[in-house]
Amino acid sequence: MNVEASIESNDVENGLQNDPVPLSSNEDTYERDKSDIQSPKSDCFLRWSRITKRVEVKEVNVGLLRSSIAAPPALSEDARKSGPQIKTILNEVSGSAIPGEVLALMGPSGSGKTSMLDVLSGRCAYDDGVITLNGTVVTDKVMKKLKKKIAYVKQSDIFFGHLTVRDQLTYTAFLRLPSKWTKARKISEVNRILAVLRLSSCAETPIFLLSGGERKRVNIATELLTDPVLVLLDEPTSGLDSTTAQGLIKILDSLAMKEGKTIITSIHQPSSGVFFGFHRLMLLANGNLIYYGEPQASLAYVKNLKMDCPSGYNAADHWMDLLVVDSSSTSAKSSTRDQLVHAWEKDVFSQNVDGLMNEDRSRTMVRRLSSTIGDDSKDGGTSFNTSWWTQFGVLVHRSMKNSRSAIFTPINLIKSALIGLCAGLLWFQLPYTSAEVFNRSSLFFFTMTYWVFDAMFGAFMAFPSERAILFKERASGSYHLSAYFLAKTTSEAPTRLALPAIYMTIAYWLSGVNNSFLIFLASTGCTLLSVLAGESIGLLIGTTFFDMEHGLAAMTVLSLCLMVAGGFFVRDIVPWLSWIKFLSPFKYAYDASVQLIFNTPVPCSNSTGGGVSFQSCTGSSSTGYVSETDLKSFLGVQGSIGFNVGLLVALFVFVRIAAFLSLRSKKPVERAF
Repeated sequence: MNVEASIESNDVENGLQNDPVPLSSNEDTYERDKSDIQSPKSDCFLRWSRITKRVEVKEVNVGLLRSSIAAPPALSEDARKSGPQIKTILNEVSGSAIPGEVLALMGPSGSGKTSMLDVLSGRCAYDDGVITLNGTVVTDKVMKKLKKKIAYVKQSDIFFGHLTVRDQLTYTAFLRLPSKWTKARKISEVNRILAVLRLSSCAETPIFLLSGGERKRVNIATELLTDPVLVLLDEPTSGLDSTTAQGLIKILDSLAMKEGKTIITSIHQPSSGVFFGFHRLMLLANGNLIYYGEPQASLAYVKNLKMDCPSGYNAADHWMDLLVVDSSSTSAKSSTRDQLVHAWEKDVFSQNVDGLMNEDRSRTMVRRLSSTIGDDSKDGGTSFNTSWWTQFGVLVHRSMKNSRSAIFTPINLIKSALIGLCAGLLWFQLPYTSAEVFNRSSLFFFTMTYWVFDAMFGAFMAFPSERAILFKERASGSYHLSAYFLAKTTSEAPTRLALPAIYMTIAYWLSGVNNSFLIFLASTGCTLLSVLAGESIGLLIGTTFFDMEHGLAAMTVLSLCLMVAGGFFVRDIVPWLSWIKFLSPFKYAYDASVQLIFNTPVPCSNSTGGGVSFQSCTGSSSTGYVSETDLKSFLGVQGSIGFNVGLLVALFVFVRIAAFLSLRSKKPVERAF
């Protein structure tokens, strides 16, 4: 049966004079007291029929040391020859969720709970079936607007740990609440959410110091700020003790009952109190729907199938005993699950859902879909609540606060000062003579090497740590990608440049390479430019490779090659590989810096400086000074100061643009199967 064919393509008619009939496992109308449910601002009657999702099972190319421990078994030769292996992770799953109720998706690991939530939230595609909201088929265009009113709380609590709870919620409010709201109104909403989720007592606490239950509530609070009509939660009680988990479910129940929100949560194996606290239960096994209805009624359902739950036994544990099949299970256990799959009348249930979908479309809706997703006529249908400049300003402020906490730390300040002290003492007050030309130039190559490496690897590691946050916030329609990237580029520069500036202040004056203050400023500027160029390279690698191990390998190889090609270690590179030196920030920073510090003729010395001799300092032709030509030839310097500085700027700008384009091409990856 083609489900979409049973739903007309015309727009939603006005109004729904009667509530849609909720679904039950025994086809009886589910009645419950709705006197405590406050009328929601926008109804969200969500239905899905015959949702099917298939994925291709890819063979993992395991390493030499992993093959016997962590890797799944390789595909057989016959399996390879038969073509791609297809796995069905959702098999014609139908269901419904209505305002004022908490629907729980339950089942063993791998049953399809998270995949179901991903599909309903629009985070991943599906192969067949249909989803409707208030009778309207949810297309990609509708989902783009709807994501502002969907809260999807992932299982992992992903935050900037150095921010406080209030910081996290305040930045989210300024990013996602409508621009027409005043600052005072947004702050008031933050305070209200803190109170609702019982977070007021820890509002000023950094997130990394919170308990597991508090982090879960911060995760939920972040999503509730936008007053969503649909709240999806992926195993919010994982890692929590039973008392904390039950308290969290009570909060969700209160949100559903008092604010009329539609709430769907997945859960693995709840306690008895949590299990019976849900209004609706959807049980999944191996991608198949095996029960939909009230949790209490599920016991009568299995009793009719001669699978009674023992007296006093946790009903959720009993369901898991029936459904979980592992490598040690007997064939009888497997047949028990199969019996439950076949016992559920999937076609009858799906037809019931289809009928309700058609009823939704044929009735006069009290609230149109536009009242649920918002009227975008004034902003041209944009999927963002705030302007680009507002997003940029908020993200700059957040990134600066986070980078100050993560980069500008006491240990990093002390480290930079100590490295500057060590370098200054090792190259302490070098004489300005021809014998010390090599030593003076080596100080600057060491400086460029250390700080460019530090910037490269710091930037490379920074993005993977933020990738999950970026994808999470982008999926919820928080900001433009360009606003995020430019804000990160702008905000982290001051803190990242402060550390090499501290180093240069100490090392430069202790070493005495040049006593001119202007030369100090200029050489420090070259160092900072090289840091920015190195940071761009690190960002490019970090945005190109999803896999940390692969990215680290590429970063190591590239950085070492660029360093060696910088002209200090190898000067006569083979012609077919000589182009690599033009990509090296080490070369341009070094070439510009040594020309700055050797800005006056270098007096000849009686000492050869370890075998170094200059034409202008030997024999009868000695002038008493090293000529500029001899000095550049000895140091391998190419181009003028302006030329090298210009190419550093070009590296900084163009490589960073390439990093942005690389980031823009990346999409969140679905789980591997």
